[in-house]
Amino acid sequence: MRPMGKSIFILIFLSASLLFSRTRIMVIIDSDVEFDLYQVIYPPSVFPTYYRPTQASGFNPNGILLTVGYQRIGNLHDISNVYVSTRGSGSFSASIALDQLYFAPGGEPLPPAGVDPPGGNWRAFSILYQEIECLEVSGPGLKRFERPQDYIFKAESDDESGDQSITLYYRVYGL
Repeated sequence: MRPMGKSIFILIFLSASLLFSRTRIMVIIDSDVEFDLYQVIYPPSVFPTYYRPTQASGFNPNGILLTVGYQRIGNLHDISNVYVSTRGSGSFSASIALDQLYFAPGGEPLPPAGVDPPGGNWRAFSILYQEIECLEVSGPGLKRFERPQDYIFKAESDDESGDQSITLYYRVYGL
């Protein structure tokens, strides 16, 4: 009987610690993204040429819909800012580097062919986390922020053909 009582005590203790959390944060990414260069004119006549995704979010045809949120509970709060950052897992292949994939806030114009780097708010993915946004945490209750994220792929003359994929990571944390 004692081991069972001890186990129940530990479970109650762990559950109680979760109940008294003062600020909760969340992230939702609504879809995968795909660049199928068999569906577009490839290879291009000018390098580099930038391509939008051929498969993306139903809410953002140029990428994803990133939703970040927080909920403050009670009068004592753990954090004052929520940070959102992203990175990639590594290169697509030996000739297709990760930094040929770019991200920007939703609505960023497609760069013209032959321009390198793409300019505007486009940033190349890296294996290191890059901050996308810092949101100030204020007021009680649940707050959600929708942030469309656009992607482009930069085709270069030495890109090998084939099916390659990478993983994109999004990190949300509070300080």
